[in-house]
Amino acid sequence: MHAAPHFRMDDQSELAAFIEARHFGSLIVAGPNGPQAAHIPMILNRDADGRPVSLEGHVARNNPLAAIAARPVRALAIFSGADAYVTPSLYLSKREHGKVVPTWNYIAVEIAGEVTAFSDADALRTQVSRITDMMEAPAAAPWAVSDAPEDYIAKMLNGITGLKLVIDSIGGSRKLSQNRPEGDRAGVLNGFDHSNDPAARQLASEMKKKA
Repeated sequence: MHAAPHFRMDDQSELAAFIEARHFGSLIVAGPNGPQAAHIPMILNRDADGRPVSLEGHVARNNPLAAIAARPVRALAIFSGADAYVTPSLYLSKREHGKVVPTWNYIAVEIAGEVTAFSDADALRTQVSRITDMMEAPAAAPWAVSDAPEDYIAKMLNGITGLKLVIDSIGGSRKLSQNRPEGDRAGVLNGFDHSNDPAARQLASEMKKKA
């Protein structure tokens, strides 16, 4: 992804943590009739040193993306964090000289690589169990795949196609007004901190971490 130097996220552990905190992303491939996207939960696989090496998810078997990925195909996965509009009214610069324009603050990570499809029942069960266990972990009484009847789970697994994206590149952008003068950054932080928009308040928390 293109990211200005002020905003670029390069740290592999930070990028991996962002993905694992989001879980849900958009997977995009180039099909014969144009781009095809699936919005799905994905799990991140790491190597022995903790570096991100692949993503896994699944789609319904009749999803066009499953057919496209029957042969290895280039893909892009996008994980988006909070985003919020930045009005020039928050800038000290507006009162000083007025030479300001609106913008948008956000956090996002992009992963590129080759994705392939698989339908092996054992591999699908392992993947679905991992996703389920991850999402159910905070629950007081977590549900497990094994809680459902075996024949029902087998039927459900037969209706999906697994996808695995081997990571070639990973990068991110954390745009939090780092390129603005201190007075402007302070104005944005204050505005976001007192906003009615939950996403703006979340970005304010991120701005405080990076202060």
